[in-house]
Amino acid sequence: MKKIITVLKTLKTGQFWYLFPHYYYLWKRSIDIEKTPACTTSTHNTPDVTEVHILTGKKQHIDLLYAAKSFVYHYQAPISLIIHTDTSVTEDVIKRINRHLPQAKIFTRKMRDTLVEPQLEKLNLQQCIKFRQINALAAKLIDAFLISKSDRFMILDTDCLAFKPLIKLRQMALSPTSQNVFSKDPQPNPYSLLPEELKSCFNVEVKPHLNVGLCIISRNAVDLYLVEKWLSNQEFPMNSYFAEQTIIAGLVSRQNVELLPETEYNTARLKDENTCSFIHYCGHYLGATRIAMRSIGQSLVLQQLTNNHST
Repeated sequence: MKKIITVLKTLKTGQFWYLFPHYYYLWKRSIDIEKTPACTTSTHNTPDVTEVHILTGKKQHIDLLYAAKSFVYHYQAPISLIIHTDTSVTEDVIKRINRHLPQAKIFTRKMRDTLVEPQLEKLNLQQCIKFRQINALAAKLIDAFLISKSDRFMILDTDCLAFKPLIKLRQMALSPTSQNVFSKDPQPNPYSLLPEELKSCFNVEVKPHLNVGLCIISRNAVDLYLVEKWLSNQEFPMNSYFAEQTIIAGLVSRQNVELLPETEYNTARLKDENTCSFIHYCGHYLGATRIAMRSIGQSLVLQQLTNNHST
């Protein structure tokens, strides 16, 4: 039925982008983001700085620009931005990211391999090495931890957008009492294993609803020897899409974990942009949430960034 409606719209309007929504939004968003000014971030040595890690590929780099620039604009406090790129990212993409985020530190996959793998080899963490090799998302835990220079580091996904001042997040990030902070996933068990399997594999009561699309992880929560032990279990699916989220949930569940208020920090776009400070548009690449992110959310971000530049 959806395909029939799409064809009818195309015939009626003559706008053939209806047939290729992904490619239309890719072209339009790519042009529109160039209208916005470069975004100033900070260095690690800046007082009260928050260290934010983002993983991206070539196909996601436009989403990265919207996510990072909206986040920096609404965080309203110093951010040290660290971008991890995968092997698909070209020099042209890196130059473009540098134009928009000139103070950000960019670590290519080759650079990260040079930095991270010798440390893992020295610690004899062979399963961690294997995890990095077969699952690109492992970088959100292992690489971020080994590259980080902070007591706590933040992870931000490229399918996230901020629309209002991130007051609660900033308070929790700078609080000496908050350890691990997560956005709340609408699913109670967004992990690679069932609850009973998690208990058997990790010997930890893994807390429900933890989503790493936006989270703050305490450095002392990360025990790579424990990660190695968990990964050594043949029942653990290293190549699962949720593998790194599962491992992170297990690690932080041994400490205090706080959830961001879901009315303001919404996962899976259960609320719209006018009511939220932040939305994580997780879902299928061409699903309804991603279409909304590009046609609605990013348009709103574009207006905010452009208006800020004009004033």
